[in-house]
Amino acid sequence: MNYAFIISMDNMADNIIINDTTLRDGEQTAGIVFSIEEKLMIARMLDEIGVNEIEAGIPIMGGDEKDAVKKINEAGLNAKIAGWNRAKKEDIYASLDIGLKFIHVSVPVSKIHIEYKLKKDFQYVKDNLINILKILNKEGVHYSVGGEDSSRADLGSVAEIIKIAEGEGAYKFRYSDTVGILNPIKIYENIRKIKRWWKFKNIMLEIHTHNDFGMASANSVAALKAGADSLSGSISGIGERAGNCALEEVIAYFNFIENRKIKFDFIKAKKLAKIIAKIIKRRIPLSKPIFGKNIFYHEAGIHTDGILKNPINYEGYPPEFTGAKRKILLGKHSGSSAIQYKLNKMGIQITGKDAGNMLAAVKAESAKLKRCLTDKEILSLYRNFRDYVLF
Repeated sequence: MNYAFIISMDNMADNIIINDTTLRDGEQTAGIVFSIEEKLMIARMLDEIGVNEIEAGIPIMGGDEKDAVKKINEAGLNAKIAGWNRAKKEDIYASLDIGLKFIHVSVPVSKIHIEYKLKKDFQYVKDNLINILKILNKEGVHYSVGGEDSSRADLGSVAEIIKIAEGEGAYKFRYSDTVGILNPIKIYENIRKIKRWWKFKNIMLEIHTHNDFGMASANSVAALKAGADSLSGSISGIGERAGNCALEEVIAYFNFIENRKIKFDFIKAKKLAKIIAKIIKRRIPLSKPIFGKNIFYHEAGIHTDGILKNPINYEGYPPEFTGAKRKILLGKHSGSSAIQYKLNKMGIQITGKDAGNMLAAVKAESAKLKRCLTDKEILSLYRNFRDYVLF
């Protein structure tokens, strides 16, 4: 099969639904706890950012969790507010009890999960799902169905669950790469097969990926290119184990590189990411795509020279799109053009030749300190050269 040809095909839906699971899968990260007030604040900010749906939590947990989902549901947000549920009556009634109009029902679809976790067979899964969905139909609520561990299930089994969900009236099916084992080529192939072979007409397909092998965002991009209608992920990719798809990464790719117009306020999302990082006491990595503090910092000589000539040389998108700032730093790898630029920014005009004469001292000082130089240190080096070296 010509995989390169497959990947080049663009079967992307016109309007992608963004479903944020920061408050559900994100909070399932080991050691993370959001208070009711924090969950409500995060939900409001997600709504301002522009997400279409918010998976607010798991009502069957009771206590603060149930209260938080209830308050979010009653907050008058534009986004659809959903609760996550197992295919169990007690879960469903816990969600209905707090007035949720959007219910997500998750069922295992892989042989591994059905046999080793559920300890049932596939027929039980199908029959039980039908019974649960009939309860939801009777209650008149909207619901989606999630195929847990879809990536380790055969596509025929996944399709059977989708067929049941569509037949009962679900508006969406979630294809979950629960343990993050797929790659972009394979997930593209699977989504295309589901779309082309079974031709489901009345149900959307959502992609939900995990980052166990560092491919959650790439897999989500591939799935959307293959025709998935909805993206499930979290702010900064927080989630169980290695995390989820980072919504900002996938949406940034489509908006900045493919010029799609997926509604998403990156500046507000970055602000929320910082707030969440403070709440959970986990710093955003400096080099994290989209939100990292250092991703527009340039030190290497060839790169800084290219940036100074035209930022497009070494930047995939302008930093102001996400509220970031570009910095030219001086260090071991710097070139003379960066020295000239930095001093000029300080109001000191020097020639390229003079900057070249300073270069060895800048490199030596950076190597000694094992870091880039501060403006104060750069100015001190310049004064030494000015006073003792004939330019």
